[in-house]
Amino acid sequence: MLLLLLLTVLSFDRVPLDQIPPERCNLIDVDGDGWLDLVTASQVFANRQGQGFARAAGADLSGCSFSVWGDFNNDGDLDALAITRQNPAEFAQAPRHHRVFLSRQWLESREFARPDPWNTLGVALSDLDRDGKLDVALGQAYVDESKGYEAQQMRVYAGRGDGQFSEKTQEWGFLTPGPAGAANGGRPLYGLSAADLDNDGFPELLGAAYGRQWNTLWKRTGQFYSECAAKYGLDGDSIRHGKYTEATREKFRQRNQPRPDELPFRSNGNTFCLAPADFDNDGDLDVFSADITHSWAGDSSDLSALLVNRMETFQEPFFERCLEVLASPDPDTGFQARPTRGLARDHRPQAATNWNQGDLQAHWADLDCDGRLDLIVCESDYPGNRLRVFLQKADHSFREAEKELGIDFNNCPGVAVGDVDRDGDPDLITLGTRTRWPEARPKPELVLWRNRSSNPSLHLRLVGDGKTANRDAIGARLYLETDQGTQMRELQGSYGHWGQQTQPGEAHFGLGAAIPKRIRVVWPNQAASQTLIENPPANGWLVIHQTDGETARMSRFEAGRFR
Repeated sequence: MLLLLLLTVLSFDRVPLDQIPPERCNLIDVDGDGWLDLVTASQVFANRQGQGFARAAGADLSGCSFSVWGDFNNDGDLDALAITRQNPAEFAQAPRHHRVFLSRQWLESREFARPDPWNTLGVALSDLDRDGKLDVALGQAYVDESKGYEAQQMRVYAGRGDGQFSEKTQEWGFLTPGPAGAANGGRPLYGLSAADLDNDGFPELLGAAYGRQWNTLWKRTGQFYSECAAKYGLDGDSIRHGKYTEATREKFRQRNQPRPDELPFRSNGNTFCLAPADFDNDGDLDVFSADITHSWAGDSSDLSALLVNRMETFQEPFFERCLEVLASPDPDTGFQARPTRGLARDHRPQAATNWNQGDLQAHWADLDCDGRLDLIVCESDYPGNRLRVFLQKADHSFREAEKELGIDFNNCPGVAVGDVDRDGDPDLITLGTRTRWPEARPKPELVLWRNRSSNPSLHLRLVGDGKTANRDAIGARLYLETDQGTQMRELQGSYGHWGQQTQPGEAHFGLGAAIPKRIRVVWPNQAASQTLIENPPANGWLVIHQTDGETARMSRFEAGRFR
């Protein structure tokens, strides 16, 4: 019994970061010293070996909206793609373009210079053609957010290995020339992710569509991509009547805004993030769909839900959306659908007849290090919204746990996930705002939540050869075999909404009571070459090179050996 209690302890210490501007952020080792630095929209703050952050010299991100990080020239140092969003008036007065920060200096890229402003809200970094060089896909939103449903063209670029990129949007089959609502029309993509959903070695591109339009899923066949979200069940849920209630019609009539029922293409989700992970340890990637949903929009407006990949049944990806359709409306929401697996929400103090669920980001991480991935969801910009933490149970359902963990954090549009103090468990840095809810807090803030999990874990750093596979091994598969089963991770680049990202090249496995037996790495190259590590430590840190195999094994973090 004592052992069981020791293996289930999880708590967080709250550490305000008052000296850092409250902006969306990521934890990225920018200076390559092994410690995760804090990258906000405009600045970089160096990690002082787990004892706080200090303003860093180097990359000046001022004027940028957000940045994503990867080794674009395979030299061992992280580079940045800085995204700048401007409205048409700002662009006409002083145009700014997306830029690359390569080898600690700014590099102007001809491919990103354009005659009009790009409305980029999602960026996926991945090696789409498995040539050893990182590619980039840009998810674009509306042409004009104030009118119409027309979206800007999603853009896809192949990395050349020198920090420059060549556009492949049309050549690789991503062109969407059709009008809004057409099967071949563009969608306003508020998030973009890359993940190998069918286990063929090549990543698919997942587009999180706003405006209640269909999500997208682009699959590679040969050198050409085709859109197949509907075939695989990723486009939206099955409720597509588009009908509004009489109460909603009256609400809009009072604003002199008629509200006719929606067409099927406008009866889906306001999706901001499609977060992939093998949450159930069955060897294929599942997805959590994070959506903004309003009570007035009715139950044809999609709720956030877990999408379970049923590869084992269909021999190809098909996503079972974990929703139950009810015989009568849910008294808590008024909808005739409700998320299952413990992911239904209590929206109180919002009323059942007037609530908003503002999911903007979602992250997977094994917070309690028990060998099962947990889910972190950012709700924001509406009264009553907050950070949600769902801990996974042994039967692969979830229980909401943020309040019992002491994380009571309102209006949270963004979270950075990473091991700040390098003690072996994932910490959180949360952004809290007052947007649309000034009573949420006295002023916007950033807060570090130091994880105090007592369970053992393994932390891995992969290093590609920089020739056949990209240096940070983005897209690699890791399989950890234990006496209790196998866990799988796929190394991610940037994904989801607003460039959310964890440290490139790193993977974390909680162990709980499991004993590790073997690690198998499948590298993201054309040959899908593999590395086996026998008898990994029961708690510690490993560095694995594609060419040299295991090069460092530590029981405790040593920055000089791990970086």
